[in-house]
Amino acid sequence: MFVSVNQPLDLSSVGEYPILSEVLLHWRCVGDGRPPQRIDPLNLPPKALPFLMLVDLEGTTDAVIRLAGTAACDIHGRELKGTSVHDFFGERDARLVLNDLHAVAESERPTLARRSYVSINGKPWSYIRLLLPLRPDGGAVTRILKALEPSRFVAVAA
Repeated sequence: MFVSVNQPLDLSSVGEYPILSEVLLHWRCVGDGRPPQRIDPLNLPPKALPFLMLVDLEGTTDAVIRLAGTAACDIHGRELKGTSVHDFFGERDARLVLNDLHAVAESERPTLARRSYVSINGKPWSYIRLLLPLRPDGGAVTRILKALEPSRFVAVAA
């Protein structure tokens, strides 16, 4: 039986993941030590773009995908915009993901993790994920930029 994994990684190891490292560096430069209001995708590595998601935490007890890169939509066979975390994951994984998203929002600090899960289309996947807090109105963190390392996003045997 496939068991999902949600393993936090030390952010100092981000250098092992070149695309995530570049995304984090840009986030740090734009935010000047604080979560920025937004990140312009044109300033991110082109290889990162298909593996990005913008998740909205505002006004919901769940989290909703505001924008999703083409890789995620292609893999799951549909447009993911407007999909909630509970629509995307089973209950256990949804709870883990929501806890991570809210922890990033509250701490206003990025996190790195190794994840594996069974997707909404029934296939098991593994990836390395970077979560970056954003404050779209300049106030509280209400959005999270989720970036996956392209070379580490792989289908796994169940």
